[in-house]
Amino acid sequence: MNARRAARELALLTLFQMDKQGNGTIDRAQLQRESIQTLVLSSVRALSGEAEFQIRTAADQLAEVSRYLLEYEMEHPSNLETPMEAQVKPVPIPTTRDMVEKIEKCLESAEYLFEALRIPELVALLQAADVQEYALKLMTLVAENQAALDDMLNNHMEDWRMDRLIRMDAYLLRIAAAEMKYLPEVDLRVSINEAVDLAKQFSGEESYKLVNGVLGGLAGELSTETGKSMQGVYPV
Repeated sequence: MNARRAARELALLTLFQMDKQGNGTIDRAQLQRESIQTLVLSSVRALSGEAEFQIRTAADQLAEVSRYLLEYEMEHPSNLETPMEAQVKPVPIPTTRDMVEKIEKCLESAEYLFEALRIPELVALLQAADVQEYALKLMTLVAENQAALDDMLNNHMEDWRMDRLIRMDAYLLRIAAAEMKYLPEVDLRVSINEAVDLAKQFSGEESYKLVNGVLGGLAGELSTETGKSMQGVYPV
């Protein structure tokens, strides 16, 4: 993971936590009052909690698969018909559909564990001065320009508005839009791809599709306004 990706994740988690009322309003005074180290500590605690949840979820899923296979073996007719003291016999595997479903559970568990394993690397990155500096820059841009960013993003939504989105998706869009509009050194394509990756990590399938669609449309507008290249961007 590079420094700027870590900074975007730090900015996202911090803004999400600062919105304690859940109404989409950022406490600007808190952003100015608290040190970046305090904000980082809060985000590290959130990440640690997420890692614990992921590991517990993976363990529960794997235990569920194990129980299913053991019960299937014990309750198979060939074992039900044998004396209680006899050794349990191996039995044919369940149907393909059943096994595919269980294997998918195992793969999902592996993904949870992979996400948990990346936490130490991210925590180490969050201590870096350049990561903290870029995260603070993004958070400040969002805090100072939220109304303008929301209006701009609303123009590229159909049947949705920023105040109706789940908070995580709303802050994802605001961070990416701020980067696209106010930071000339960052390519439009990079901002969009990073936002989509964060949506896949912290939200669901529909969320990353929404993020990609809205930012793809916004890119066309900002390309004209900022002079940034549309190379690699596919407006929706």
